[in-house]
Amino acid sequence: MIPPESLSACRTRARVFGLRAFTLIELLLVITIIAILASLLMPAVGTMEQKADSIKCSSNLRAIGAAVQCYLQDNSFNYPCIEPLPQGAGSTVYSNFTGVTVYPSMVAAFGKYGVTTQTTQCPSDMKSPAASCSFLLYGSSYDWRPTLDDESANEPLVYTRRFFAAGTSGTSGVVIAKLSKVRQSYDDNTGIHFGHVNALYADGHVVAYTGPTTTNH
Repeated sequence: MIPPESLSACRTRARVFGLRAFTLIELLLVITIIAILASLLMPAVGTMEQKADSIKCSSNLRAIGAAVQCYLQDNSFNYPCIEPLPQGAGSTVYSNFTGVTVYPSMVAAFGKYGVTTQTTQCPSDMKSPAASCSFLLYGSSYDWRPTLDDESANEPLVYTRRFFAAGTSGTSGVVIAKLSKVRQSYDDNTGIHFGHVNALYADGHVVAYTGPTTTNH
């Protein structure tokens, strides 16, 4: 049993240092306030995480774009033929036509310029369920459009359904493409970044867009 004089001394020290015990009501109130603040902060944290993932994704595409430019320098300014799908993953783009030739993936074609397997992984895509994760399904989070494959970067000829050159009829034909208008690689998962898709254009710039696109698989 604590002597009365000891209790008196404890009370004196508590008053001197301003110490006071929490009541149960006060403790519950503090816990409630913390829970409310946490619920308010969680959406903001999630948004920041998604923004960080989108920035990383754009950085990956810029790295691929830089590798493409290096490839052009080493190959007489001709774009490579890239096979978007790994063998056995589905209907491939080129082997269906050639029957024999198997063209490289982005990692194989641009590996010497710093593109690795990690470069082809979009953080948001990697967080998707396995059934919809493009990297797990196709070996890359990014689709590659064959629009400019094997074309010269100086005068890339592409087929278009919006052909209105003088002296032609109809609405289709072959034109010299503007590299700044041709999407070359982009998120395979649609609307993965706040409803947007990050896209690499043939001139090397990366932007986010919401419009529909034609995929290779």
